[in-house]
Order: sequence, then C-alpha cells, then structure tokens
Amino acid sequence: MTVWEQLEDPPSRYRPVPLWSWNERLDPDELIRQIEEMHHAGIGGFFMHARGGLQTPYMGDEWMEAVRLCIEKCQELGLEPWLYDENGWPSGFGDGRIPALGLEYQQKRLAVEYAPLDGRTEGTIALYMRTNQGFRLLGTEELDKADIRVYYEVNPCYIDTLSKQAVGAFIREIYDAYWERFGEAYGSVIRGVFTDEPQFARRQLPWSFELAAVFEQKCGYPLFAHLPALFIETEGCRKVRYDYWRCVTELFTEAYAKQISEWCGRRGWSATGHVVDEQTLMDQVTAVGDPLVFYEYLQIPGCDWLGRFVGDDPIVPKQVSSVARQLGKGQAIMESFGCSGWNVSLQELRRIGEWQFVHGINLMCPHLQSYSLQGLRKRDYPPSIFYQQPWWPDYRLFNDYFARLSMLLGEGSRQAEVLLLHPARSAWVLQSGTDTSAIEPYHEAFAQLSRWLCQSLIGHDYGSEFIIERHGFVQEGRFWVGDAAYSVVIVPPSVTVGPRVSELLQQFVQKGGAVLAFEPFPRLIGGEPGPEACGWIAKARKPDWNREALVQHLFCIVPQSISLTDSSNVPLVSEGINVQELEIDGSTLFYLVNSDEISYGEVKVRIYRSGELSLIDLENGEVRPVVNWEAIDGGLQVTLPLHAAGSLLIKLNPAKKQHIRVPLKMTDEPGNKAVIRLNEPWRITAASMNCLTLDTCRFRVENGKWSEPVPMFRVQDHLLQLGRPVKVELEYKFLSQVSPAANQPMFVIMENPERFQIMINGQPLESVAAGWWIDTSFKKVDIRGLIQKGVNRIGLTTTFLHSAEVSRALERAEQFESEGNKLTLETELESIYVLGDFSVQSASPWSFGERRAVFNEGPFFLAEQPAEIHANDLAGQGFPFFAGSVTLEQTVVVPQNGWNRALWQFREPPDAIVSRLRINGREIRAFVWEPYEGDITPYLQPGANRIELELTGSCRNVLGPHHHVKGEVYKVGPDSFKNKPGWTDKDLSPDTPIYVQRYAFVRFGLSEVPQIVLEMPGAL
Repeated sequence: MTVWEQLEDPPSRYRPVPLWSWNERLDPDELIRQIEEMHHAGIGGFFMHARGGLQTPYMGDEWMEAVRLCIEKCQELGLEPWLYDENGWPSGFGDGRIPALGLEYQQKRLAVEYAPLDGRTEGTIALYMRTNQGFRLLGTEELDKADIRVYYEVNPCYIDTLSKQAVGAFIREIYDAYWERFGEAYGSVIRGVFTDEPQFARRQLPWSFELAAVFEQKCGYPLFAHLPALFIETEGCRKVRYDYWRCVTELFTEAYAKQISEWCGRRGWSATGHVVDEQTLMDQVTAVGDPLVFYEYLQIPGCDWLGRFVGDDPIVPKQVSSVARQLGKGQAIMESFGCSGWNVSLQELRRIGEWQFVHGINLMCPHLQSYSLQGLRKRDYPPSIFYQQPWWPDYRLFNDYFARLSMLLGEGSRQAEVLLLHPARSAWVLQSGTDTSAIEPYHEAFAQLSRWLCQSLIGHDYGSEFIIERHGFVQEGRFWVGDAAYSVVIVPPSVTVGPRVSELLQQFVQKGGAVLAFEPFPRLIGGEPGPEACGWIAKARKPDWNREALVQHLFCIVPQSISLTDSSNVPLVSEGINVQELEIDGSTLFYLVNSDEISYGEVKVRIYRSGELSLIDLENGEVRPVVNWEAIDGGLQVTLPLHAAGSLLIKLNPAKKQHIRVPLKMTDEPGNKAVIRLNEPWRITAASMNCLTLDTCRFRVENGKWSEPVPMFRVQDHLLQLGRPVKVELEYKFLSQVSPAANQPMFVIMENPERFQIMINGQPLESVAAGWWIDTSFKKVDIRGLIQKGVNRIGLTTTFLHSAEVSRALERAEQFESEGNKLTLETELESIYVLGDFSVQSASPWSFGERRAVFNEGPFFLAEQPAEIHANDLAGQGFPFFAGSVTLEQTVVVPQNGWNRALWQFREPPDAIVSRLRINGREIRAFVWEPYEGDITPYLQPGANRIELELTGSCRNVLGPHHHVKGEVYKVGPDSFKNKPGWTDKDLSPDTPIYVQRYAFVRFGLSEVPQIVLEMPGAL
C-alpha cells in the first residue's frame, strides 16, 4: 500500500509511542486494561519504563513476567513494544548495581584547589607549581610546593560513561538480561530500547581512570602536564581544551552510544532515546561534548522537550533531524510534553508537537502515561496523558493526526540546501573550568542565524564536525555530509574549526561552492593557530549581521521555493512561522506551521513552481484539490487561513501543470449577516460529580499534641524526618451549607483506605472501597448520609511505615538524581477529596491572573448545585476543583427565512480541553483546536433550536499545583507542589518560598460568548 492509501489509518510504527511509567505494584489485569486503553486511543506502542514508586522488584521474575504479558498483548493488538533500559534515569547505573561494583565504575569529575591547600590528598591527580613559563608538574610528594591541586570527586550513584568497561557492565546487567529472557521468543516483536539522558559530568569536567592513557595515545602528549589549562587561561590552553573535550566526547560516544547501538543492531533492534542538556552550547560541553555525534549511533536518534511552550530557536529538534537526514535514518523521535502541567490542552500539545515536527522530528514520544497516580506519582512531572484525564476519550483525534503527519514526514525526503556549521568546538576551547560565560555570545549568534533562516523559510541542517570528518566530502560543487548535499555552508561566529573541516571548506570554495562566514572568523585550527583557514575565509562571502543581508546572499545561490505575505502583501516574518519542504512519491509537500498563539487570518502562499495543488487534511486523511488559486510569475499563489497554533500541508504535484489562471474568488460574496449571541444563562443538564480537594489537615504523632492545619507535604516531610515507624492521626475539616439526603451519593476519595481507621463526624466508617475515581488508586469510600450542615471532620489513623532502607534511599537521593528518580516510599499521606452532586462556593472574592489563572483565598464550603449559570467561568460558580464534563443547554430562536447559511463561532477558544457541540440532539463536532468555528447549516432549523455544549476539563483544578507563587505554571515538577524551588523554577532564587496560602485554579468554561452567524444571500 502507498502512503496515500494508508493515510486514513496509518500503521502502528508511525503512531505516538509514550513512556508508560511503571510506578506501582504491577497487576496483570491492570496492565492488559491499560494497553487496551492505549489501543483504543490510537497509540502505536509504548516504552515499558520503570520509574519512582515502582513496587514490583525491578528486573526480577515478576517484572519479567509483566514484560512478557505486555509483549504478547502487543502481538495480539498490532502494537509495538519497546523496552527502557533503566529504573528511573539517567540511564547507565543499572538500578544502582553498576556503581556498586567499585570506584573504577563510578562517575568521577575533575576539581581544582588553589593555594593555600588544606592538606587533603584524596583523589589527587596532579600537583602544580606556578612558574614564569606557566605551571610545572610536581611529584605527588611535593604537596608543600604546590600552588594548584587537581583532583577528582566521586559520584557513587552513577557510572563512568567514558569507560567501556563500566558501560559494558551496564549492558550485561540490563540488555543481556532482556535478550536472554525474550530474545528467542520475541526478538522480532520487540522494536528496541530507549536510553535516557546519559551524561558524563553536567556542569563539571569529567574524569576517568582510562582518560590519561587514551588522551596521550590520541593527542601525542601527556594530559597530566597540562590539566591547569582546563581551568585557567594559560599559553596554549585552547589546544589543550580542544584535545581534552574531543577525547572525552569520543570516549563517551564510543563507550556508550556505539556499544549500545551495536548491541541492538546485531539483534535487529533499534537503539533510541536522548542525551541530557541538548539546549545550549553552554550545557552541551560538560554534559556530552557534542550531542550530534551521539545521535550518529542511534538507529532512531532523539531529543527531549519539557514544558508548555515552544522554543525561540530550533536548536534541539534540528540537531537531531540534521543527523537523521544526513545519515539516512528514517525516523527521529522527541520525548515531549513532560512538565507541561495538568491543564495542557490538545491545542497546546499540537502546537508543541508541530513545532518539533516542522523542524524535522517525525516520531512522537509523549511523556508520560502513568500506571498509577498514587502518592508522589501524581506530581511526577505532570501531566499523565492517559486514562486519568477527563478528555482521554477524545485523545484519538490527536494521535491519528500525528500518525498521519509522522508517516508523511518519515516517508518523505526533507529538502535543505544550506548547512550551518555547529560551533561545538569553539565552545570547547572557551570552557574555562565550570565557567561558560565566554561561550554565550557564540551560542546566541548560532541560534540567531538559525532563527533568521527559519524566519526566511530557508531549509537548513546543522553540521557536526565529528560527522563531517567521517562522512563529509566535496563533489561536483556540492558539500556532502553522508546522504545530504548542500549548495551553501554557513560558518557562524567561531573561534576554531577542526583541520578536516577546514580542508573540506577549502576544497568547496575551490570547486565554486559558496561559503558564508560571519565575524569573528575561526583563526584557530584544532585549537591552535594555523594558516589553513585563511584561504577559505578569504574567499567566503561575508554578509552584514542582519537577516536581510543573509537572505540576499542566499537567494543569489539557492532559489526561493515559498514565501508568505499577509492580505496587504507585507511579508510574514516570525519565529513562529516555519516551513518544511519534502519530496514524496514524485510530489512536493510544503508543511507550513504557525507556532505563534495568534492567528494570521488569510495569508497569501506563493510557491515558485508550477503544478497541481492539493491540501492534505491531517484530521481525517483527505487530500482535496485547491480550487481557488492564481498563477504568478514562476509559480502559483493561493490564499489560505493560518490559524493560531495551526498548520497547512500543501501538496504540489508537478505532473499536471496549470497554465490557466483561475480566479481566487469562485463564489458570490455573501450579503448581510445576522449575529445571534448566546449570552443568556445556560441550564446545567448533566455534569460529572463535583469535587472538593482537602489539601490541609492537622495531625499528631503517637497521641501527642495536635498541630495547626498544615499542607499535606509538610505532614509527609515531618514524618519522613522522624526516620522511624510511628502512629499518626490526621484530621481534615470542611464546611457544608447543605445536609445531603441520606440516599444522595457522596464519597470521600482516598488512597489505600484499607490502611486507615476512618472517622466522619465522630462515626467510624468501614474502610471499604466502592470503586475508583480518576485513577484506580483513588478509591471511593461511601459516605452518603454522613455529611452534616456546618462543620464536618474526617479523621484518619494509620501507622506511618518507614524502614532503614527508605532512610538510606532518601540520603542517596540527596546525592544524585538517579536515586531520587527511582525513589519508592512505604507510606504516602495525601490530600483527600469529597465527591458528590454539589457546588463548591467560597467566602472570598475571585480574582484573575496570567495564563488563565483564577485565585481565591477560601475557605470553601459545599452548597446546592445551581440549575443555571453563566458560562464565562465555571470555577467561580461552584466548580473550582472540578475534573470532568458538564453539559450546558439553551434554546435559540432562528428566523423562519432570509438566511441560507449558518456558522457557529466560539469567537475565542473555550477554557475547556474539549468542547462538544450538539444542536437539536445531533452532534456537530468536538472542538479541540483552531478553528473554533464550523458550518451548522444542516443542523439548524427555523424557529426554536436546542443548543448543547459539553465542556470537558482536565485534572488541573483537582490535582494542582494550587499554591504556587506564580499561579498557573507552565513547567511543573514535583517541587512545584512544595515550598522550595526545584529545577523547573530555576528562574527563581533558590531561597524563594513558592508555597502561598491562596488557591490558584485555571478558568473552566467559555472565554467569550459564542455566536451563530446567519448569512443572507448576496444580491444578484
């Protein structure tokens, strides 16, 4: 079958493949249920990912049996099972077993001590005396003469990723164990293995017991004599740094990426995943050296993008897609959506995903699908994009959309005529100890050049010097890197390039190739002065430092293929508007993406070629001819809408040339319009059960003194600090203005109710679950007839279990993230939730903030559910903690005649994840992203019409974070729910308290009054 025949329902290999977080005791029936949920949602497979909270012994028999069960279920359903190589992350430590093998297996990092020395000798590598000529290497016994001591520090929780021995032990521990268990029976079924965030130092300098010997062998001089040059500006330090970072990058890549890739390749599997700190040159140097060379070895290279936003430059996705294109790798994957928070919408997910895809990614790995939300798991870099979300039944729309896009981009051949040299090696020579400040202007210049190329709709790739050294050549006036040929090479402001790249650039300009170079030009070759660069620099074109000059030079060399203007013919130039051009089955596709949050209305798309135009509808797979177009000199022009966070996929088939000019407007303009605003109160005709989250309580330990009411995280932290098992009593309090009828369904939602003695208003309650809500760990305990008017108290008594092993695990978690990322606690005390058919009101006024935030001081109380509401914001009208769907209804009277077309318009995107419209009992569609309008002519009738809106929200208002100082947060981690900023709040000072008493919700409802537009026939 062709891609066009499969476009309606693409196969699994193109569909999103999420990280499936195995974070609890794994139950076979629940595993099967969750796989079936994924299958129904259009997901193509999953990575079986051990994560914090896991209670099934990792890599034990029970674990392996769970893996086997899931593989077989995938066979049955046609899904693709993937393995994940670690318990938590970063990959490599093998659940702690590899660093436990001893010092030579453990991560080591260089450090320096300056005189006066404190006399320590542990970890000493070398001592140095300052002289007029620089630094002289001393003997280890000459500590009293030393001005500098260079030594190594040990991280006992991670491995030496420069060591083939250490990485080999990891492969034997994890990879071999999987193959021995599943290779014979399922080797052809398992797709491959995901490796996650391997690294060698991260903001420090790496060391390995193997490094010095390898350095001298590769570089021809001893490293020990020159270690101060890595920290201090000395004569010749650029050469030492260049050689050091090249050496450690090669060691890391060959020890880790190459060994794992070759292991997978021999078995027919694909190695995939990503390294850490891919965003900036400042981060890359000390984390991985050069991320692009790592990607070379992965069968499916990948990267990571966290948070609810897109980048202001394309560096992260384009680094990966460049290598994939150059080395003929069919797919490039991105781990996406982690930290974006519980309220991330399908439109926002699409916006983030399409920003990645237009820059060359073609396989999506959503982060995260949580097996369980119990305890800390609900705060594990949310959201869980899984069955817990109220909008999960509509998630297939998203997965089908990106499956179609993945297939077209993966099967097509992306076009790019421009190669932008990646300045990683200039960053190497500018890294001074842990100081990266000298690198920043070079990173910004590199990013700016890439931005300008994107803004000008010029396809380009990045060139890693490692990959160019191995796969680069000049032929017939083109600069080749593997399978990719370029007409232009751009050299960004740089300090150094390698000898081989300099040689190829010289060949290129001699063969008539175009090199564009920007000051400062690289005057060092391999980190030291050399005349080799002078030749090609002299012949390079040197545009002024602005986008217009760059584009002017490029369009003299590379023909322009596409341009955009607004309705007034003003060129559209934005960081958020990007295009990818690709060839597929003899046709050209132009994938045009608007990552901005504003609509550009009707835009003129000019394609400088002739042919037959079609539009590909990624929502349903239809390919429809473009009727309204006109011929222009050298090509075609078509006017199309470019919505906020939207895209266009234009197909140009050159087989049929259109020589006849067709008018842009082929239908009569409508006459007058009548607008009906739906601004009357709405009747609530159906709603999920409402909720009141109780996230504070008072507590006492071992019958001691009761505390004041405190947030639940403070209770948990206090008990963990005690470091021993204790009896604990909790009391939650809430108010009710109503006394629900004895038969009215009411529940308290709690985790592990069987572990607690429960009292409600002094009455004991049997700890028996009556089903679950949101997540299978959120148990419903029936409390009908027990809620009273006035103050209500819920008491819980349990033993807080805390073993010596948990104490040790907490200590290790403070040392390095690998231990924290796999942490499992024995007892977790959490918020509880009151669930029922009521409204939740507040004694305080409501206010609004940025990012659709809604603030309230509380206290909250239960009240009667209203029969009617205004739809502008339901949070302030009784639904602040709501997680579910509500159906609103009103009647609209339409004129008997005088109109021939009706259009529904929301005017602004609703504050809901899914907005489902029904008219007179017939469903129109579910609105999940732009355009938020649709033709309702066949559904509307003269006279009275019943309009129903079913609005579906997210888990955000029930799960939080409710008390973050920023209100609604677009980069959310576990620390976002506490009081001390974590890395997701690195813009805040470390001593900033982030917990505030007031509650922060997000709006839920309609941001604007919707309207029906009736179009009258135009005059004849």
